[in-house]
Amino acid sequence: MQQRAVGNEAGELRRWAGSLPGPAQVVMEACSFWPGFQKNLSGEVEKMVLVHPARVKAIAAAGLKNDRVDSEMLAHLSRCGLLPEAWMADEGTQQARQRTRLRVALGRQRARAKNLLQAVLHQEGQQKPVTDLFGKRGRAWLGEVELSAAGRESVDTYCELVDHYDRLIGERQKGLEQAGRESAEARWLATIPGIGLYLAMVILAEIGDIRRFSDKKALCNYAGLVPRVRESAGKRQVGGLTYQGSKLLRWAMIQAAHGATRSSPAVWAWYETRRQRKRPQVARVALARKLLTCVWALLRHGVGFEESVFATG
Repeated sequence: MQQRAVGNEAGELRRWAGSLPGPAQVVMEACSFWPGFQKNLSGEVEKMVLVHPARVKAIAAAGLKNDRVDSEMLAHLSRCGLLPEAWMADEGTQQARQRTRLRVALGRQRARAKNLLQAVLHQEGQQKPVTDLFGKRGRAWLGEVELSAAGRESVDTYCELVDHYDRLIGERQKGLEQAGRESAEARWLATIPGIGLYLAMVILAEIGDIRRFSDKKALCNYAGLVPRVRESAGKRQVGGLTYQGSKLLRWAMIQAAHGATRSSPAVWAWYETRRQRKRPQVARVALARKLLTCVWALLRHGVGFEESVFATG
């Protein structure tokens, strides 16, 4: 076995692939760089396999983890046919994910700028007199409130950032909603309470090919909306969420759950029943999981959302 470092640059990757003897299978752990790796090597090697890092670690049970140990373990697993393969998103799904993740990232950056502005007000000893600090009345108050020179500079800068993000978000939101109107699947998902065209596009991008999920439990597991279960010697312990899989899909379904309780009486009744027995956060996650099963049924079997069926489920 030969081992050497290879740079993540197109020319160097192709030269390395060309130096491999005979038909070659390239194995790599899932990471942010894998799409670029695939594009550079797809025409240079016979097969490329993407593997799940956590499952590789579970199989290897190695106490030491570094690039040399990992590459050697991947080579042995490949030789034995024991690779825990991960799904490789097609080009269309990759492009859709970039667009939706950009919109989500912009929203988070805007929220961060708003939080930093409110922190400045707190440091300056000012308490906002309005509920919406960034509404018309709130912005008027921000322009008049007495602040130190540094505080005024910070507040004005954060206001400019929020305005900039508002413009960028508006443009991306408009594009995603237009794409949603042109997508039959997005329009179907928008019939589920709490899911609009924007969230529908996020959900579709994160799921990719729905056929890779054999049942609704597999999709919920991918979203990390299932509890950890430890069972040994006849004893079974159920813990918190696994938080595995797509963080963005999990976030989208939690957002959908918040909206669904406000727009659907049947969903509200279902949520309230569980909230009386459990903590509100647990009930909200359970609702997000149930809405995700509705997404799976709709995309996989064309089963539409029905409030009467949902309420009895």
